[in-house]
Amino acid sequence: MITKITLQSVHASGLYARPTRNGLIVAGIVAVAFLLPPSFYAYLVWRQFGFLKLSGYMPYEELLQALVAGDIAGLFKTPLWSMNMTSGFLLSNMYGLTVGQLILTLAMGVAIALNVIAHVDLRRVCTARQAPGTATAAGSGLLATVGASSTGIMGCCGSGLGGGVLALAGIGANTANAIAGWSAPVQMAFIAGFVLQWIRLRRKLKTEPAV
Repeated sequence: MITKITLQSVHASGLYARPTRNGLIVAGIVAVAFLLPPSFYAYLVWRQFGFLKLSGYMPYEELLQALVAGDIAGLFKTPLWSMNMTSGFLLSNMYGLTVGQLILTLAMGVAIALNVIAHVDLRRVCTARQAPGTATAAGSGLLATVGASSTGIMGCCGSGLGGGVLALAGIGANTANAIAGWSAPVQMAFIAGFVLQWIRLRRKLKTEPAV
């Protein structure tokens, strides 16, 4: 009886270990994908202006207007959260999480996490197999998310330039604004690439002989 209970406990622990591990990997990478852009932007603001004073608000009126109007394109660009990194300063260094960035960042984090999980599973059946380029690809995807984040620098009278994170990183204002405009398609391309890579890894995992 004791042996039977022990075997059942071992089987149960193995049954729940993988979903728990996979859930932690997904949650961790998604959290990094969401926290990295505002954290990086805050660091650049602090380095450039010498101080950091945060204030934020939820502009829900814009979201409601876009929903009522049925404007899908406008809804994609509608901010869910806006944060001023230099409150009370002449320049407003704004970070915003839009509906589009919420969707794309979540998709990016999940796609990267699925690839990490697939590589971990592949290493379990073939310990000699390496995962070249995985870290580089994941880093590039997260970097694309940082560059695509909705950031901008506004003057005391309103209006300003987009691509604030790129501008503070040393890229010219016009170039930063232009890159920010193409950021969403670049993110989509990265996500598509990660999904295709994950499909390839899953197929390889099914055909890989156990050692």
